[in-house]
Amino acid sequence: MADHPSGSINHWLAVWGLNSFHARQPEHGDGRRIWAETAMYALSRAEDAGLDAVTANVQRFQLRAWMINNLGPASVPLVDPDVLVADILAALPLRLEDAAEWAPSWRQRSLAEILALRQCKNLLAPAQIVRHRLSGGPAVRVLDRWLALREQLP
Repeated sequence: MADHPSGSINHWLAVWGLNSFHARQPEHGDGRRIWAETAMYALSRAEDAGLDAVTANVQRFQLRAWMINNLGPASVPLVDPDVLVADILAALPLRLEDAAEWAPSWRQRSLAEILALRQCKNLLAPAQIVRHRLSGGPAVRVLDRWLALREQLP
């Protein structure tokens, strides 16, 4: 007996892809937020089905950054740039100090350490997109240090 497709990572990634595509289409107007929310739901279901958290977060954070830049920020967490940056910083697999120590010699690091550095670089990309929209505070200072380091990451 075949498994129901709704339990499959690929099923939910297809739902994610379709909805995130529609979320970015200008002809959908204000409906783009609903498409994006549906895409986020599908991505969460893909995670529940076994998609790794870093991959899910990279996709999730990129769509949120796109929404903030193209549809405008709002006080709801999904499209609040300060909340997005806090979520990104919380998702980073390394401490800033470790990444800064490892970055200059990343080619000599273990595969696991290189992967962690690369995950940091990928997770930080959406933060760079919304940096100009942040309200300030300690998180911004930490983010700026990460963004300065990002160029050195593999």
